[in-house]
Amino acid sequence: MGQQEKMRNDFLKEVEAYILQLLYTKDLISVLKDVEDLEHKLATAPNFTLITECALSDSYMLVLMRLYDKSKESKNIYSLIEKCKKNSFLFENEKVVLSKIAEFQDELEEDQYISHTVNVLRERRDTIYAHNDSKYFGDKIEKDKTYLKTFHIQILVNFTERILTYIFSQLSSNYFR
Repeated sequence: MGQQEKMRNDFLKEVEAYILQLLYTKDLISVLKDVEDLEHKLATAPNFTLITECALSDSYMLVLMRLYDKSKESKNIYSLIEKCKKNSFLFENEKVVLSKIAEFQDELEEDQYISHTVNVLRERRDTIYAHNDSKYFGDKIEKDKTYLKTFHIQILVNFTERILTYIFSQLSSNYFR
């Protein structure tokens, strides 16, 4: 196996790991929808239902927060885009892939729903999810204005799926021939 083929295989494995995180997120959202559909049956256990819904929501939010973390040290969508650019020689049709990656990057930065959702996720991570700062503690959390509607999450999940599917398909196009 040549150096370039090894690099492509390693990159494919990395993209697979991103895809597994995406699939986990989609599974969590699916289970949450199932719980919501059964809400009338679960009315006899309101605390269980509430805790289950909150746990599912927290879980998929945390996965999305990790995927859209901007830290240069972490594996995230931003670092994946940069890795695609730096390793464009691994793709069969380098120019087409670079163009599409640029489109994805523009969409990530300019689409009002995607950028809003990412910003809110980051704000929630930095305030509610990962910290216990006094200014966000206790009843102050009730004044939280960072609520995301379901469609915001769905738009981000769909975008994530499009970019990961595209990168995987382009990396693997030569691999499976």
